[in-house]
Amino acid sequence: MNAEHTFIGWRFGLRWVLLTVVGWIIAFPLGFVLVAVAGWIIGVPEGSDSIILKLGLDNAALFIFIVAVVSLMQWFALRHVLRRAGFWVPASIIGFTISSSIHAVVCYVWGYPDNLDHFPGTLVWAMAFVVGGTLAGVLQQRILRRQVCRSAWWVPASAVGWGLGVIGFGLIGLAIHFPKEAGPFATLIGCLVLPAGLGAILLGIVTGGTLIWLLQQPMQQTTDITTS
Repeated sequence: MNAEHTFIGWRFGLRWVLLTVVGWIIAFPLGFVLVAVAGWIIGVPEGSDSIILKLGLDNAALFIFIVAVVSLMQWFALRHVLRRAGFWVPASIIGFTISSSIHAVVCYVWGYPDNLDHFPGTLVWAMAFVVGGTLAGVLQQRILRRQVCRSAWWVPASAVGWGLGVIGFGLIGLAIHFPKEAGPFATLIGCLVLPAGLGAILLGIVTGGTLIWLLQQPMQQTTDITTS
């Protein structure tokens, strides 16, 4: 590996992590607003006994939206180094829609916690995101496998990255407690932006590091070796 390839790799990695953080921080507050507005439009106020809330479909919609925004931001970095990367975002949406739906049914049937304000809920959502990251990774690997060697490693990296992202978000959110007199802005920063930022950094480091390693092993290298 020469110095130029190392520089390009790390430059891509920094861009990937930064865009992942920006996506999480933007998507969390915006997602809460959109879910609240959607609930108001369809007549499902917060705290009602609607089956939508009992199944946790509001949380599922929130997390699918977050995944979609984060994946879109990542695509902005990925499109410069991969061909035919347009399926990246739909692959994430499909994978996490399936896992979030399974998660909602499991929580409803077995009575598992469905929120991130206590540790058991964080673990349950982390497991759902591991499943979603795995499913999305399998679909995204179809993009990678024709362009890089060892593309199968992307699947566990996606699963671990998304799982750690949720755990990081949940644990920091549990650790930070702001008094009511702190004000809405301080509460937003401490209870949402900081946890989301940590979760995004963990996700970005795991997946970005794996992509750097994969992109430094393009399929053309294997072709050159076998034909020389």
